[in-house]
Amino acid sequence: MKSYTIQKIDTNLYIKGFSGQLVYLSLYGILAALILFVILYIAVGTFVSVAVCVPAFFAWLYRLNRIQRDYGHRGWHKKRIARQLPVFITIKQRIYQ
Repeated sequence: MKSYTIQKIDTNLYIKGFSGQLVYLSLYGILAALILFVILYIAVGTFVSVAVCVPAFFAWLYRLNRIQRDYGHRGWHKKRIARQLPVFITIKQRIYQ
């Protein structure tokens, strides 16, 4: 009887060192750039579609790369959630007995 070893398989999705939600943002950027390229290619022409989509695509990836490098995916997610939380007003006052 042949025995098999059980190995852990990494099912996470990796793109250019991104992790967490930044992977999905990069995928959305790739899809958006492709769709915009096709629409502009049909409507306007080759030169305009390349001149608009290629720099926009690389600017989007550069922005995500800066977020990943500065905050990491967890720090960026915490900062994004913290913006959505309400600001609590604190009143500092002496307590008189």
